[in-house]
Amino acid sequence: MAVRSCATDEVTPRAVEARLMPWAATMRAVWWAVGLAVSLTFFYFGLVMGSFVPWLALPITVIGVLAALYCAWRLWRAMQARKLDAPVIVIGPEGFLDRRFGRAVPWQDVAGLEVDQPGTRTFLRVTAADPARFVARGRMLRRRVARQGALVSCLSEMDVSPAALVAAAEAHKAAA
Repeated sequence: MAVRSCATDEVTPRAVEARLMPWAATMRAVWWAVGLAVSLTFFYFGLVMGSFVPWLALPITVIGVLAALYCAWRLWRAMQARKLDAPVIVIGPEGFLDRRFGRAVPWQDVAGLEVDQPGTRTFLRVTAADPARFVARGRMLRRRVARQGALVSCLSEMDVSPAALVAAAEAHKAAA
């Protein structure tokens, strides 16, 4: 997993790309499809409720429509991500990139790497000086990252083993 340079005789770790396993990408689409079906049922229930309890029908209908629109948007995004089959996690000489967050964290900014294994899942915790600045998507995600003080990436759903991803991250961090 390392490349030896003949000129300087130093070992440079190789970049690693990890994609979502097909079942993980499909499960995201399935969950949002179920959410869409439930919200459309809620919308229909609000329409039917109008003949029995008119004052309760409008809020239920509006909530059902808003939930259906949100679930349809998330389902569309899950299907687009499934079609792209782009690498989700890229560990290379330039830094650690988890596309679910947005921006790459250069190895100079990485203060520490921790591995957490609650149950059967493996998480990599990348601690940086200001981790919220590497988040490109959403205020809620940025707030959660700022509160935790680190970017936490799930490695269990990837097509590369979590141990190989952790070893690559540690090798690149040591080389930087």
